[in-house]
Amino acid sequence: MLCDVALLILTGWIASSTFNQRQSSSSPYERELLQCTDHMCPLRVHWHIKKNYRNYWRVKLTVSNYNLGKNYSNWNLVVQHPGFSQQATVFSFNNAMLSTVGVPDEVALFWGLDFYNDALLQAEEKQVGSVTTEILLLKDMTSFTLSNGWAFPRRIYFNGENCEMPLPQTFPMLPNGSSREKPCNSHLSVLLLSIYLTYKTLNFWS
Repeated sequence: MLCDVALLILTGWIASSTFNQRQSSSSPYERELLQCTDHMCPLRVHWHIKKNYRNYWRVKLTVSNYNLGKNYSNWNLVVQHPGFSQQATVFSFNNAMLSTVGVPDEVALFWGLDFYNDALLQAEEKQVGSVTTEILLLKDMTSFTLSNGWAFPRRIYFNGENCEMPLPQTFPMLPNGSSREKPCNSHLSVLLLSIYLTYKTLNFWS
């Protein structure tokens, strides 16, 4: 079985990768029926950076099931990320911070709410099964940054299976200073042109 991990920031697609899970079937020739996708993986874990506020930042975490014949009851997700060293508010999953020894980043455990999203349902012909939540993470301004892939998890585990994350060099870089200044220069040019045209019009009619 294969599982795909997708990382996004704001509204842009970032990267994806896959990892091998052990086959639950005793037959090596039995294959699961999946919804047809570009990645052809039964599961996708989606980490989406949505908002960057002054004192905190918002993430949307979604687990999607593309398997047409298998539910995942009592699923769990483990995420290793430096941002969990600060206060986190999770809206639609249960969560707990795990004690770690020898791990440089904090680790959070997520699982579903009883009778709400504790089962990750199988996909249908035109719809995937999914569970999702949004997370607010408080900023520690001494260490917080969205550059160089910092915003993305170091590791993700679904039901104990290790997800192989994309290589750091595949993470996109946020716009640099010169890129951010270009819109300002463009707006300034339009403003100056408008002032000039207004001046010329007034002189014409005076």
